Amino acid sequence: MITGIRLKEKSKNFSRIIRGVSHAHRLGILYILSHKPMEAHDIAANIDFSENLISHHLKQMLVSGWVIKTRIGRTMMYEINPKVFKNLMKFLEGTPLARKIVLRDPRKDKYS
Repeated sequence: MITGIRLKEKSKNFSRIIRGVSHAHRLGILYILSHKPMEAHDIAANIDFSENLISHHLKQMLVSGWVIKTRIGRTMMYEINPKVFKNLMKFLEGTPLARKIVLRDPRKDKYS
């Protein structure tokens, strides 16, 4: 178990990262991008929001590290950054809750 200053430092880092998806629109974008990389206008079409609004949220997600932007010719493709998920899982692994979830008996699962 991490405690004290080390916990404060790690928590501060993850707080910034979590803020990157702490909005309903951003969680929707995260869900859409978990299926495949897309352009902003395709994301907007799938979520039914304006492209300007999607671009604003994508920028916040880029800054916090949740999304990677790749230029392919004239096209900007957005995809989820798997490192963020991996680091978040690494931070939580080893906690009693994580062990319960990983080792759970599906018949007795209260976390589903």
